[in-house]
Amino acid sequence: MSNQTLWIVAAEEQSATTRSGRGEVGRVSAQVSVAALRDKFNEFMASLQEVFDADALKTKAGMFEVTEIQFSAELSANGDFKLLGSGVGMAAASALTFTLRRKE
Repeated sequence: MSNQTLWIVAAEEQSATTRSGRGEVGRVSAQVSVAALRDKFNEFMASLQEVFDADALKTKAGMFEVTEIQFSAELSANGDFKLLGSGVGMAAASALTFTLRRKE
């Protein structure tokens, strides 16, 4: 087993709130082992596979096959992967973007 590590720098909302009612965002960094990061990524991808585990989708317009899925995720300083929803805005500027294509 490898004992390699990676530094992760991430944005984290601070407890103080501004006049607009939003928390201030600061940078945090942490060193995470490659093995732990790989395990967390595998858990994240397994969960996504359950969500999108369909060979065909039936809609009112007919049957469709999912051939490609694109999504963005955030990587926290402790190595957790989080799926980003729409409307995230500036926080998504440093997101990890994945494109999954069906294997031929």
